[in-house]
Amino acid sequence: MLGFLKDRITVDFAYYKNDIDGLILAVPQAPSRGIPGNSILGNVGSMENKGFELTINGTVLNKKDFTWTSNFNITTQKNKVTALAPGNADILVATSGLETPSIIRVSESIGSFYVIKTEGVNPANGRRIAVLSDGTRVQYSHPDSWTKVSDGFPSRAPSQATDAVIIGPALPKWFGGFCNTWRFKGFDLNMLIYFSGGNYVYNGTKAGLRDNRNWNNSTETMNRWQKPGDITNIPRIVFGDNISNGSGLVISENVEKGDFVKFRNISIGYTLPAKVTDRMNISSIRFYVAAMNAFTITNYSGFDPEISSNGNSTGSPSVDRNSVPMARTINVGINVGF
Repeated sequence: MLGFLKDRITVDFAYYKNDIDGLILAVPQAPSRGIPGNSILGNVGSMENKGFELTINGTVLNKKDFTWTSNFNITTQKNKVTALAPGNADILVATSGLETPSIIRVSESIGSFYVIKTEGVNPANGRRIAVLSDGTRVQYSHPDSWTKVSDGFPSRAPSQATDAVIIGPALPKWFGGFCNTWRFKGFDLNMLIYFSGGNYVYNGTKAGLRDNRNWNNSTETMNRWQKPGDITNIPRIVFGDNISNGSGLVISENVEKGDFVKFRNISIGYTLPAKVTDRMNISSIRFYVAAMNAFTITNYSGFDPEISSNGNSTGSPSVDRNSVPMARTINVGINVGF
């Protein structure tokens, strides 16, 4: 730790490298052994996390009636899977029994997204364009028809097993906070800003809201393809089509950057002077108004880039599939000290 200006400013810097081994994974077994599921759980997986942490604390101003203290911290993180079960076979992780957007693969960040690459919508006919592993551009026509964009000849359907690409990481590359407290006589204002980024989020909610089945759609479908020449990322509407927008096929269209800045807490308070509370035989009385998750700044099109449908699941982070966003809460109260 370093101190400056008689420790009015302190700086703390640390580097970390955390090797995690003994992760529990299913180890494949020969069918002849008669083991249910042909696997046994074993401590065979490992991964690595490394990065640095920086914290800066400071007293910006310290006057008789006014003080300003500040704290800033940032942590970087780089995750890499180093070993899985014998043979290091990929592990695909599903979301709530729906699609399977996450992959665990050696040498990749855990839970990165494994998706079919797409290139928008063909302006000539309104069909979703996907890219096969050999670079062939194909387009979908419901139900269950794939043709080449170049000549219209029939093509095989894209498959995660043969055509998917990895987009990642799903874990943030950096995150931290910036906290400031201002005090003027009996008034105080505190603001905590949290930030995170460098990662991607799989927006499965968007896939569902654009889906052309018997439920409500997002207003985004108003921008769908309607006539030759239309430039849009939403295909023409065909009832029952759950492929073109990603519900039945995990596509890159629904993978978005997850960077955000969130005003986590904002509070304003007033503490009665001691000469008033002394008469009441009370140590202190403070009135306050506080807002949690006041607002978020992000380019993510979903409700909240910080949520995950899979909760605290390590293998499939940053998946948004019909998730409930963090609530904005406003509290008004009185703190009384005796």
